[in-house]
Amino acid sequence: MSQQEFASHHASHRSVDRALAELRSRIDRLDLPSLEADLGFPLAEVMSFYEGELAHRFPISFANPRQFLGRLAEQLPLSDVAAFLLCAQGCDWRTTDFFFDEEYRAGLRRKQEQGTLPLFDYLFFFAFPGWLATQERFRIFQAHMQPHVMDGASLASVPCGRMRDLLTLDYTRLRQPVRLVGIDKDEGALAGARELAQKILGKDSRVRAEWRAGDALRPGMTEPAAVEEFDLVTSNGLNIYLTDEQCALFYANVFAALKPGGIFITSHLVLPTYYRWDCVKRHHVQLQTVVWKTLINPLWESFLKPPEAVRDQMKRPGFVEVLIVPDSQGIFPTFVGHKPA
Repeated sequence: MSQQEFASHHASHRSVDRALAELRSRIDRLDLPSLEADLGFPLAEVMSFYEGELAHRFPISFANPRQFLGRLAEQLPLSDVAAFLLCAQGCDWRTTDFFFDEEYRAGLRRKQEQGTLPLFDYLFFFAFPGWLATQERFRIFQAHMQPHVMDGASLASVPCGRMRDLLTLDYTRLRQPVRLVGIDKDEGALAGARELAQKILGKDSRVRAEWRAGDALRPGMTEPAAVEEFDLVTSNGLNIYLTDEQCALFYANVFAALKPGGIFITSHLVLPTYYRWDCVKRHHVQLQTVVWKTLINPLWESFLKPPEAVRDQMKRPGFVEVLIVPDSQGIFPTFVGHKPA
């Protein structure tokens, strides 16, 4: 694994090696009975599932639960996304975009056909329910944003990352240009968005894209402040890392940035009790849970909440008719709020 592979998201051989060494130490110290009580199922059940469903494609040797966890840990650095999660316990703009980048996914499919796909690339992109819901959520966003692509509209993405959410909408029927604004406090993300815009839009005169450095948690978000400026604001991947107080501030800032009658589209990971369990593959959820609780400890796990709680938080600054749109598994619902006209 080369240093260059991590250039876009600031991980390195050293940080991965250090994080892996710390993880191995944690696995050695794990109280397995307490872990299984926390998980709500025995590790033997997950091990049996792995041996029956995955071992023929991703062979790892293990004789007991602790060894199983250790062998899984050894596979993390082989995946670019998994290695970053191991270090950061969350995704940045580039790793998030991997899940919506069809070229990247096509490359993973080729590796899968060739038998060279790393275990965690398979799990993250093709198996784990949470990540499948992430990819479906992107398509749900697209479906709810597209009707608001109208002549002369101003659409914003906060934080924008590579701004693939707006850049990949259909602008072919416009007679007057639409304005796209990407807001992010990460200069790397803004540069990535500009690069992707050039690739997707080229010199399309129907779309005028601009980017601003800004902080979604700061009143006004950008300098000058965004006040009643946008017809639509979209945001994914930020509020899952925010406290309730921070969410309240973020939603109030978005409300202020929208024109009267404007639309806010966001999403949030919910508690497992709200999953559509008849549509979820239980063993995949179990393996995903083992990975999260023992290997990654993602920061978003602290901020899971009922969908009704997200809706209520959006209503506090003034959003009305907040629509909850679940994905097919009920894991990562979309929320569509309206600012009164």
